[in-house]
Amino acid sequence: MGRTGCLFVLLLITDYVGAVLAIPDDECPDAYPARENCEFDEVCEDASCKYNQYVTCHLNRCGTCEAVFRGYDNVTVRCDQLTPKCRLLHLEMLHKMRTASSQPGGRRVDDLYDPDCETNGTFKAKQCDDDSNLCWCVDSAGVRVTDKTGDDPKCDQLVRVHLIQIDFSFKVEFIFLKMKEQALRRKVAIKLVKEYTLKATQILEIKVHEISREISIRLSENGTKDPTDISTVAYYIERDLKMNQFMLEVDGKNLQVERESVQVWFFDNEPPRINMKTISPGFAAIIIIIALAILTGIAVFVVVRRRAKEDRRRIQFEVIEGQEMDDHHLAERMGLAR
Repeated sequence: MGRTGCLFVLLLITDYVGAVLAIPDDECPDAYPARENCEFDEVCEDASCKYNQYVTCHLNRCGTCEAVFRGYDNVTVRCDQLTPKCRLLHLEMLHKMRTASSQPGGRRVDDLYDPDCETNGTFKAKQCDDDSNLCWCVDSAGVRVTDKTGDDPKCDQLVRVHLIQIDFSFKVEFIFLKMKEQALRRKVAIKLVKEYTLKATQILEIKVHEISREISIRLSENGTKDPTDISTVAYYIERDLKMNQFMLEVDGKNLQVERESVQVWFFDNEPPRINMKTISPGFAAIIIIIALAILTGIAVFVVVRRRAKEDRRRIQFEVIEGQEMDDHHLAERMGLAR
C-alpha cells in the first residue's frame, strides 16, 4: 500500500474515532488517577486551538480535566504557539484528502504534495512525491531550490531563508491613508508581535506607501536569541491576507486587502540549483532577482543592517507606545523595557 493509501486509511480511522476521544481511565498512571465528573461536553464544547484549525479536541482526565488538541495524524498540537509551517501544511493536506474523500467526485489536487517534516516540525531537506516518483531539495520555507528528479538529489542540509519580504495593498481611497502612514506602521508592528509572536528585533522594516496603498514588511532572524521561525510567520500572514483575516483598522474602518496583490519573496543564504530551461519565465525572473540579491549580498547587508538598527529602535518604541501600560508586560518579555 502506497503512502497515499496509508494516509487515507488513517483518515478513516480518525473519522471513526472522532473528536470525542478521551484517554481511557485504565491508561492513566498511578501518579495521575482519572478525574471523576470530567465530561467531554463541558471541556471541549467551547474549546478552540488559536493557531491551528486542523485539529480536534480530546479529553485528558488523568490527574486533570483539560482539553488536548491533536491533528488528523493523532499527534498532539500545542495551541499556545504557531504550528511550524511544514507541520501545518501536512495537516492541511490531510484535511484536503479527508474533504475530497467525503465528497462525490473529490480528488487530490495535482500540484500539492504532503511534505515530510522533522520531529520538530521543520521541513526535511529532501522532499518526494510518491505519485510521480520525483524528489527535490527545499529551503526552510519549503520552497523548491533544485530540479525535480527521479534520481536521488543531494540535499545535504536544509537551505536557510535569511530574509522574507511580504508585499500587499489595500482597497481604499487615496485620501483615506493620507497622513496616517505612521499610525498604520505602528499597528502593523504591534500586530506582528502580539498575534504572530514575532520579536520586534526580527522586524527589519515596515513601509507604508500612501499613493500606491501598499505595505511592505521585511522579516529576518537577524541574530535574535530564540527567534520565531520567519517562514512559519510568513505563511500565517500570507494565508490571513488572502482570506481577508489580517485585520487593520484606521479611523474605525477595517482595511480590505487586495488578495491578488499579496506577494511573498524568499531570500536564501545559498543560490538555487534549478535548470533555467525547465521553469516558467515568471519563476525564472524571481530566481534571477534572488541570484542578484545574493551576488550583491555584502553591499546589501551593510545597508540593511544600518537601516535595520534605525527601524528597530523606532519599531520597538512604537510597539511599547502603541500598547501603553496595559500591554507593558509584552515589552518586558521581549526585553524592551528596563
